Amino acid sequence: MATATLILGACKKKANIGTSPIITYQRLVPNTVQSGSAKDTVNIIFTIQDGDGDIGNDPQTGVHDIYLKDSRSNQENPYFLPTIPSDAITPGEGINAACTLRVYASLFLLLRPDHPDGDTLDYEIYVKDKAGHKSNVIKTDKIYITP
Repeated sequence: MATATLILGACKKKANIGTSPIITYQRLVPNTVQSGSAKDTVNIIFTIQDGDGDIGNDPQTGVHDIYLKDSRSNQENPYFLPTIPSDAITPGEGINAACTLRVYASLFLLLRPDHPDGDTLDYEIYVKDKAGHKSNVIKTDKIYITP
């Protein structure tokens, strides 16, 4: 399980952002974890801009918000953003949000059998809004997994 936290800020549209979300990679911390450790979590930090502010899919629909693809397996894992209060979105204004996605080592950051002495991966990430518009794809820095 990974969890996402979101800090929202509405902004007047100064530049035409458009209707597709734009995400910008900031950083990840830490970049080294112990395989399967219940104590270790990697925080992936990025920003989301959306010109029409329609981010945050309803979990009831089954359509996810954030997609992470593990470079080791090319497996894509979907996640939901936290619920965005409707009064935080003003029609005609875009949304800027800071997002921290927490990836737990105990669930996702495990050594592969053919890499018992250590492993390395990165994630490709994109976001989809309520209208189904897909953002650009960002790539994280390397994550190092130790035995």
